[in-house]
Amino acid sequence: MPITTQAMERCGGDVSSTTSAAGQAREGRQQRRWWSWRRKQQQPPQPPPGPQQQPHKARKAQSHTLASGLSGAISGMLIGGCLQPLDVLRTRMQGDAATGISRGALQTATHILATSGPRGLWIGTGPSVIRLGAGVGLHMVFVDYMVHAFTTQLESGAWHLPSLSAAAASASSRVVTSLLMCPVAVAKTRMEYGGPGAVRYANTGDALLTIARTEGAGGLFRGLLPTIVTNAPFSGLYYMFYVRLKDRLSGDGRPAVLVNFSSGVVAAIAATLLTQPFDVVRTRLQLSRETGAAGANAGSEALRALRSALSQGPASLFVGVAPRVLKRIGQTALVWTLYEELVPRLTPLLVGAHAAVLAAVAEREGRPGAGTSADS
Repeated sequence: MPITTQAMERCGGDVSSTTSAAGQAREGRQQRRWWSWRRKQQQPPQPPPGPQQQPHKARKAQSHTLASGLSGAISGMLIGGCLQPLDVLRTRMQGDAATGISRGALQTATHILATSGPRGLWIGTGPSVIRLGAGVGLHMVFVDYMVHAFTTQLESGAWHLPSLSAAAASASSRVVTSLLMCPVAVAKTRMEYGGPGAVRYANTGDALLTIARTEGAGGLFRGLLPTIVTNAPFSGLYYMFYVRLKDRLSGDGRPAVLVNFSSGVVAAIAATLLTQPFDVVRTRLQLSRETGAAGANAGSEALRALRSALSQGPASLFVGVAPRVLKRIGQTALVWTLYEELVPRLTPLLVGAHAAVLAAVAEREGRPGAGTSADS
């Protein structure tokens, strides 16, 4: 098809002579620009999306959030049940220290096995699984939302999550989950402790009802402040360390599972050591009825627990650190590793399930199911 001078001028062309090599190159560029302009003019306008069409990205985002929560719950329940003996050791060591009994981790484990048998190391597994399953699931959902809110786009177009923003996102999420899971955490701590004065509970429900009946609603939130002071900094520091280490270690052909696990181990050790003193105060507060250290109010109990620990020397603030470090390493590293593996597998399944449900609803109501396909 001949290209006229008017057409070339219409799309910004130059009609100068093409006898020289530069003129021929310029004419080639003009022809390409003209054909590009023609193709754009001939493309039919795209109709706006119909009322029954739902954006695929919105469906995928919703499914990813659900996958995050489900992956977190599954990983939390599995890992929490497996590592429960370490939690029992830590709680028993910290509770015994509050009554003046000093035992190491090995001595405590031997004592539990001698008095309660192997089942004694798994006491409190019920509330532990509930707390970790629901807590980790909610935590992952909140973190997912907050990370999207804090992530910024650089001039290069890449997305960046600053270290402080990563810490703030995880810490804020942990504050909410600590508040929601505090009653279950109190029941878990009480059931794990089997020292002098300990109350025996039949199950998680019995523990919650008994505490509420004998101590009121406030008993279910005993130690909430030190719980938040322990968990929020831990989660913030852990997530900040985890993200940065993962970014540094990724690449060079390293397996993703190895990178995730290594990052989780290092991050867990650092965050656990920095927050251990707050965990000691939290355990003493939640066991204050059993150990005879209950005060008139939450504030006096917290100060009494702190003073009691300091009166036994600074080392008392690190009682139970060994099982806690081991538990945190295993729990956080394995939970995040399993989480990272589950999310990409569950997301497409949930997207497809969502699309199938929408298609079934549309067919039942006699409406066309356009736009409900999982394919973009």
